[in-house]
Amino acid sequence: MSQNFDPLAYLRANPDVARAVDEGRMTSAWRHYVQFGHAENRPGVPEAVRRKVGAVMAASAKIPPSRLIARVHGSSDAAGFEQVGRAAALDIFAAVDERISLENRLSILDFGCGCARVLRFMAELAPTSRFQGCDIDGEAISWCLASYPHEVRRARFAFARNGDLPPTPFKSDSFDLVYGISVFTHLPEDLQLKWLAELRRLAKPDGLLVLSTQGGGLIRDQLGAEDRRTLDGHGFFYHPYGGTEGLPEYYQAAWHTRAYIDRVWSRYFHIAAHLPAGVADHQDLVLCVKRRHLAV
Repeated sequence: MSQNFDPLAYLRANPDVARAVDEGRMTSAWRHYVQFGHAENRPGVPEAVRRKVGAVMAASAKIPPSRLIARVHGSSDAAGFEQVGRAAALDIFAAVDERISLENRLSILDFGCGCARVLRFMAELAPTSRFQGCDIDGEAISWCLASYPHEVRRARFAFARNGDLPPTPFKSDSFDLVYGISVFTHLPEDLQLKWLAELRRLAKPDGLLVLSTQGGGLIRDQLGAEDRRTLDGHGFFYHPYGGTEGLPEYYQAAWHTRAYIDRVWSRYFHIAAHLPAGVADHQDLVLCVKRRHLAV
């Protein structure tokens, strides 16, 4: 039996969910299982997947100060902050599960880890892996170091502040898996390209990267004619909205179309998948594989 979640098997076993997906009341089989199906003990799910989801749902998480929550989450809602962290970790698991086993001892980079919103739950999914978190937010990094001393002492977790620009202090070809949730959703284009190149340097050959973006459809109808032409023509739109307390001035809002990802990001990576609303039912999920050689 497959150890991976099979959406068709889940929908066959749960025809009411299949109807909800067909009618647009539920975005996907996976989203239903994570939000409802696991608690309802729905059929059609391999036991290995059921255990993984159960571990994440049962895990506790240290709650940061409200100012750090707001810096990452957009509000100081601790419950919502934790819920998104669980959902993002499970969505990363679902995206990579067919390509890499999180049961293996991996080296994993949380790029833009903030106050470990996702990392805490990823650690449940990859119990023997070593996690390196990095962020521009020195206060968040200090909180992580103080909040997870046992994991830091035994070198399971490590945290480091990175600069506004690459490089990071990490060695090339270091990480089996890199993920960055709600990072490229905030950076101007020139800075994004520099960080894409850096993440390519850090990933092992054929290493996986899971990065989230905001799809252009989330903003297009709110733009004026000129900005809409920019988004449609170039595929990328960056908008200063006022900024976030404690973060650099350039940390604003950015949107990417699928065509832009395919055209520009493919210079650095093979784009293995692009899942609209694939992270916590909101941001798009882009699954990348490091090319052994840069595209010409």
